[in-house]
Amino acid sequence: MTAAIIGANTGFLLLTFLPPIFWLLFYLREDRHPEPKRLLLMAFLGGMASAGLAIVVEILVIGQEGLLSLNEGVIGNAFMIFLVIGLIEEYVKYLPVKFLIERRKDFDESVDAMIYMMTSALGFAALENALFIFPLLHVNLPLGLEVTANRFLGANLLHALSSGIVGFFLARAWFHPHRKHFIFLGIIIAAILHAVFNALILLRETLPQGTWYIILLLATMTVMVFIDFERLKKKSSP
Repeated sequence: MTAAIIGANTGFLLLTFLPPIFWLLFYLREDRHPEPKRLLLMAFLGGMASAGLAIVVEILVIGQEGLLSLNEGVIGNAFMIFLVIGLIEEYVKYLPVKFLIERRKDFDESVDAMIYMMTSALGFAALENALFIFPLLHVNLPLGLEVTANRFLGANLLHALSSGIVGFFLARAWFHPHRKHFIFLGIIIAAILHAVFNALILLRETLPQGTWYIILLLATMTVMVFIDFERLKKKSSP
């Protein structure tokens, strides 16, 4: 019985990691010069750690006893919360790249910034999945599988794309020292897109064709990221 429980728990845990790992492998194909596996692992694990940090900061800022005072009405408060969450999460996903990757000699091409940022983001998404989906799989397996699929096509993809956008601005900032402020611009843009996504998720049942707005947002971000990849790959080409 114990072995069966451990086996089920292991299977459920692996299931929560599959969506971000799929997206990670998908985007790594965009790198013509594969990055060292140890650095990718560091970025991924750092992203997982950053998810824990984000939870703590969000509780401190927007929890019941948080620092943020909300007096903008229901809709205004909701958007402020989403914007603050977006800013916190986009910034903490950048921290593993900033402290673990940027100074490495292998961080030597513009496109590397996007690769490592998206790797960190998918580590972040993996821990989020484990925290949100793992308990649900025990209680209601069909619902847990449905949420896993929804996060695969929604939140996990959103995290990768928004951090890909930050990575593009990081590349512009890192390889052009007079543009250091670009990284903050990238985080702000990503946070706004993140906030819009969260708002659409909340409103999708009441907003006419709400699901299509979510699809349109993710499709637009996907196009942005692929265009950014191509621009940086051209800069990295000899």
